[in-house]
Amino acid sequence: MASTPQAPPFESDAVLEGVALQVIGDIRHFFSRPRLEQAATEQERVRLAHELHDGLLQSLTGLALQLQAVSRLLDTDIEAARQRLRDVQALIAVDQRELRTWIGDLSPPPAEAMTTGDELALALQELCRRAKWQWRLSCEVVIDAQASIPRTLGDHIYRIVQEGLNNTGRHAHAQHARAELAVRPDQVNIELSDDGIGFPFHGQYDLARLTAHDLGPRSLRERIAALRGSLVLTTGLSGSRLEISLPWPRRTWSGPPPAYLASA
Repeated sequence: MASTPQAPPFESDAVLEGVALQVIGDIRHFFSRPRLEQAATEQERVRLAHELHDGLLQSLTGLALQLQAVSRLLDTDIEAARQRLRDVQALIAVDQRELRTWIGDLSPPPAEAMTTGDELALALQELCRRAKWQWRLSCEVVIDAQASIPRTLGDHIYRIVQEGLNNTGRHAHAQHARAELAVRPDQVNIELSDDGIGFPFHGQYDLARLTAHDLGPRSLRERIAALRGSLVLTTGLSGSRLEISLPWPRRTWSGPPPAYLASA
């Protein structure tokens, strides 16, 4: 009887080891920087902890889940496993670029540094693409492309939306999510909504109540509180909605607001 041809060895271990070493190298490079070693104030340490939690840690969690899926596919569909692994490699490459950019941006940008609505929309749409791949979650972003906000505030908005999508994908069993941003002369309003199963608690809660009872995502609460913002969470069996307002940094208002803000 002729022997059954054996499939070529699957080199997942070598590939995963290679990308893991690359990521570890980037992380070690980050933690060796003098900027982090000199982060002596509690505020700076908290900020860096939030950035690692909301960015790299959340992404690695999603990657770990995808690698579990690869492991299950190895015994049933080798080609699907190969494709999923290539997707994981591509996502790791995106994370590496983001981490390198963040390392280069550890020093705060000048107060006049601005981000356009179009630039922020592109970044948030990339988060949507990742959510669709990682969590099978479709989402949409609504933002005025003509708006412009301080770069530092845009960075916080990006992390808030990222945290919201990750929480929705991991816990809410939602099929669709939406992020809508409205720029006003004195604040930026963010609304995150989904059609999932809601939080374990139901009803409407503001930031003070959530904090008092330690409810909802802690990292999100702490970031919004640090920015002197407000949060109202409405949750039930048909989904959740987060309404967030972040004040416009006062130092950027040295004169009349731009025309597009004055007409908002």
